[in-house]
Amino acid sequence: MHQKNTKASLVYSKETMCLHCHLIVIMFHERDADPVKGAWNCPKCGHVYPFAHWKIRKQSDKKKVAS
Repeated sequence: MHQKNTKASLVYSKETMCLHCHLIVIMFHERDADPVKGAWNCPKCGHVYPFAHWKIRKQSDKKKVAS
């Protein structure tokens, strides 16, 4: 049996406060999550934040340039 590589199949957010456990965490969701029914998940308490209700920003590799 082959184990699924879960690290590669997840998308991570920028650091965000979970309104349920009140900790600053990096939320995650499945890479192929449905844009309408999918949700971000808190890794500490498991609270679910549906995409339709929460605008949580994804991590990016781009560096912000000060203007």
